[in-house]
Amino acid sequence: MNIRDYFNSFKNADFVDGITNTPLQYGYINSRNMFNMKGTNQTAIIFDKDSTTTTLLPQVNRGDKSATQNRERSAETFALKLAYFKHADRLTGEDIQSWRKVGSTDDQTLAAATADKLTDMRRTWDQTNEYLKLQALKGISKTPDGTVLANMFTEFSEAQDSVDFLLGTSTTNVDAKIRQLKTYISKNLKTGGAISGIDVLVDPLFFDKLISHPNMKTAYQSYVNDGRQLLRDDLSSYMTWGIMDSFAFRGVNFISYDATFTLPSGATEDAFAASSGTAYATGVRDLFRGYNGPSNKLSGANQVGQEVFMNTYTDPRDEFVEFEMEAANLYICTRPKSLIAVTSSN
Repeated sequence: MNIRDYFNSFKNADFVDGITNTPLQYGYINSRNMFNMKGTNQTAIIFDKDSTTTTLLPQVNRGDKSATQNRERSAETFALKLAYFKHADRLTGEDIQSWRKVGSTDDQTLAAATADKLTDMRRTWDQTNEYLKLQALKGISKTPDGTVLANMFTEFSEAQDSVDFLLGTSTTNVDAKIRQLKTYISKNLKTGGAISGIDVLVDPLFFDKLISHPNMKTAYQSYVNDGRQLLRDDLSSYMTWGIMDSFAFRGVNFISYDATFTLPSGATEDAFAASSGTAYATGVRDLFRGYNGPSNKLSGANQVGQEVFMNTYTDPRDEFVEFEMEAANLYICTRPKSLIAVTSSN
């Protein structure tokens, strides 16, 4: 007897549970809290780029006047616009009437349908937010429709450094490549202060090439066989954003960031091109900044913004309920020269 015949008969059956096929959420960057967030009541931010070079103090004789420190200083101004997002959806009587809750025999309710709708809208925003922050880790401000609001390398008149790991060559000195990466970041941070570590987000192909390279196999096996690392994997890698592999070596943490985003056009975009990624310092004060702008409502004019605004509107004729989400955001790296592009050309 097939399942249709079973339910067409008069036999009893329990609705045990429902299955909801929810797309995988990418939230690693959101979870790291690396952006220093600020609210603003404006739709654009004017930056005064103030660059200083700190020099050492000369020796003076006791009793002499204190030495005046020479500081080379230059200041420039540029403005960046916040990206604005608006997402609306609605519920009508047809969305509730004669429908039951998933995994239940109970009738669908307005309260339950509303909660589901708001959850879906929030999930969409969280993915958009993750995408925006990923672009900042690459040194740009780009929206999902492809609009580039800012290229921080251009704003600072700097070229990005890169390291080609050549992982397809068995004799490549990967250790030397990692030292080169660390040197670039350390020098390019300039006045960046203390560094707690270096993270390198890469696509899965780069990660696989790295851990299977003849000069890295032993180090990787030692890493994964460490009981403490296995415990960390169990506790932190299997989270709401999926299973993520990582490999720490010489103070550099390589992370396989396997994310594919669905764009407004319906096309998909991988987080990184094949065999590539981005490297950045961690624990550096104010390296990454984020700005939350005001709502576009009358009540939001010139008011300090927040990450996202959610509003609900009920039709006066009681025919529908409309939900609206707004957000105005900008994410940047304040020292783009410290962002290093990593690749493996073979």
